[in-house]
Amino acid sequence: MRFIYYVLFLFFYLPFSAAAETHVGYRSFSTWNSRENVRLDVGVWYPAVSQERDYVMDEYHVFAAKNSSILKVTDEEKAAPFLAKQEEIRRNAKKNNLSKEELRERLKAVPVPHKKYPLLVISHASGSTRFSNHTLAALLVKQGYIVAVPNHSQDNSHDMRNFYSAKSLYQRARQCSLAVDLLLTDKTVSSFIDSGKISFLGFGSGGTAGLLLAGGELTADKWITFCDDAESSTEEPHDLWIFDVQNDNENVLCKEPLKTQLQNFALGLQKTIETSQLENLFFYNALDSKAALLEKVHTAFMNQIRWSKRSNPGLASYIYEPPFLTPFLPPLPTRYTYIDTRFKNFNFVSPGLTMFFDISAVKNRELSFCVVGLEKDYFNKPQFQAQKLFEELGEERAKYYSISGADLWSTQAPCFGSNVLVEICKSVSEEQREQVLEELFKIVRQSLPVFE
Repeated sequence: MRFIYYVLFLFFYLPFSAAAETHVGYRSFSTWNSRENVRLDVGVWYPAVSQERDYVMDEYHVFAAKNSSILKVTDEEKAAPFLAKQEEIRRNAKKNNLSKEELRERLKAVPVPHKKYPLLVISHASGSTRFSNHTLAALLVKQGYIVAVPNHSQDNSHDMRNFYSAKSLYQRARQCSLAVDLLLTDKTVSSFIDSGKISFLGFGSGGTAGLLLAGGELTADKWITFCDDAESSTEEPHDLWIFDVQNDNENVLCKEPLKTQLQNFALGLQKTIETSQLENLFFYNALDSKAALLEKVHTAFMNQIRWSKRSNPGLASYIYEPPFLTPFLPPLPTRYTYIDTRFKNFNFVSPGLTMFFDISAVKNRELSFCVVGLEKDYFNKPQFQAQKLFEELGEERAKYYSISGADLWSTQAPCFGSNVLVEICKSVSEEQREQVLEELFKIVRQSLPVFE
């Protein structure tokens, strides 16, 4: 399995590593997600100074320098005056009788500016983990990126209780935003991140979760007509894992048992939306009632103040006028916005559940999108998911690519599948996986901001 990784390492890494002597570092970051009351673990790959070693993490061999220091790349344009100042300190060190410790402290006080790396946040597919895309992450690190992969709670290979649910999509969006929060506030990595170059890459349902970050809204409206063309089929219901992969025109999401599962998804989503609308109505009614009450209080206070000033002219300058109190506020609105304006670029690989999104709600025309369809993904067939999403986004801000012979699992790193990932690890041969990863890397690399 490791053969694929090493071939890709030699093919793609040499141009960047020869110039910058960089290695692939890895470390894990954790925080507590108070909204969901769960722990959030984020795997982070980054340019490092130490040599890589082979580690076994979950079902994967991860080749990285664990907990290594981050590589500093001097910003040549800004560094000249700082380097000159440091050189002056060194020249005068002997004349000023500076000890080694004092010299070190003075040099530290004049840090040389270093370049910052773009940040890419990956939302892994359902049934995967934060390590599932480590090969692609390492390739992008060698091109000058920091890559963060949150482990999506309750929608990963160890816990699938929220699989195919609106809650999973909402959680994924929040967790990706929290991952950015975590890295931008961590003292070990925040100074290395270019906060103006933050991108998103999602696989499967992780792709459509990114639409929430871009401004898309979940809705059950389009599902009503989604299966109209499939209704005329006279085929018998399918077993969940026995689909005709060769039948490219078959929309398996409109076949049993998936159709019933998605119908329940739609009903649950509609109920969630209605509940949210009622809660928001209550909130805004509370705001209106508060405003009316404060108006009455304000009028009463002003009348009392005017009477007091007339009755006590000598004390008039000591009588304060409103506003001099802070009223209690009603509860914050329950409607939670998932839009994260820090993400400027979105990449969706074989996105699923796109028929539950209102794309017209994505108002920011400056965002760029890249949609990748996978020919052999028979759950999220390109003509029903990826291509439809691309058409709705429009050619002026989106690009579309297709990878032939690829399914969703072939875009992930090679694994040995001793437990729950056997089917995922064996979906394609090592040679096929190598070809798919090579093509996916080229596509994603073209879409992302350039490291300068």
